[in-house]
Amino acid sequence: MNTQSFRTSKTMFIAATTVAAFTLGACGSDAASAEGSVMRIGVTQGVPTDLLTVVAENEGFFDKHGVNVELNPPALTNAVAAAVISNDLTVGSMVPAMLWPAIEKGACVKALGSLVGNTMDVIAQPGTEIAGDPTDPDTTMASIKGKTIGVTARGAGMELWISQMAQEAGMDPAKDITFVGVGAPATAIAAFKAKQVDVLYYGPTMASQLSESEFVRVTDIIGKPGNALSGLNHGYPTASCSTIAERPNDVMNYCKAMWDTYDFSQDPQNAAVMGKWMAELTGVAPEAGTAAWEALKDAYLPMTITKESWKEQAPLAGSPAPTVPDFASSVYEPCAGGDPR
Repeated sequence: MNTQSFRTSKTMFIAATTVAAFTLGACGSDAASAEGSVMRIGVTQGVPTDLLTVVAENEGFFDKHGVNVELNPPALTNAVAAAVISNDLTVGSMVPAMLWPAIEKGACVKALGSLVGNTMDVIAQPGTEIAGDPTDPDTTMASIKGKTIGVTARGAGMELWISQMAQEAGMDPAKDITFVGVGAPATAIAAFKAKQVDVLYYGPTMASQLSESEFVRVTDIIGKPGNALSGLNHGYPTASCSTIAERPNDVMNYCKAMWDTYDFSQDPQNAAVMGKWMAELTGVAPEAGTAAWEALKDAYLPMTITKESWKEQAPLAGSPAPTVPDFASSVYEPCAGGDPR
């Protein structure tokens, strides 16, 4: 990300904590800052998960609600989780696969809302015969039986999610397909072009490096209902219990700003602006950012978290599915329970 696009008065802070923070007691350490001071918000670069946070800062929604923030780019997803738990970040995105084990191990953190749903499709090498309708993976996934499938890393979320779709299509992922770790998009695309894998995960931010003419679609499900991944939530903006207790006004104003940002994002008049910030966050060319936003806009979620959507994450958060944390004590209802504005 080009950090010059952020307000020059903001200082970029890189979280240096480790996953050892998962072993903190029920409420971790005392909140690092008092009510009204700077809120350090985690933003992961290169992926679209935290787009609405970037928009909230750069389009003035945090300022509108009196929230003074720094956008902080931790190097790794687990660094975000550890930094939230230890209060080195005020708010950060935590995927269920990180959030839920942390809660089970005694960390006192709460989800403030939802961010974005499924942003992943599955593609295959040109010439692969795909039977069925790509908008219904139950009809197409059987076409990749016996194939090698490129995912970011073995055991990562993408492997789990593709396995879930394979199971829904009647396959046994342990026997019928073979997963290969191919890394982030740049190395993944190189592996695909070199035909080191038959099938690959794919997202709209990869389109500038791999066009539709260079693959065949196995799925076309981003932002679409009725499939194994339609209930997926890529992450929850999360804060520690001590932050919520000591900074209730800041947390609520953060939530109001994010609710405003979601409304802004869904207004067609703001599509160009959303594409601009998508390009900045994911590191693609401006025109590619616009195209990515157009493809992903329906995947972004309002802040609400329901008991049903919370439970729905279980089979998508681990294998075997982890125990679902208690909803009432793990979700911050004043923010996630409905529009607080």
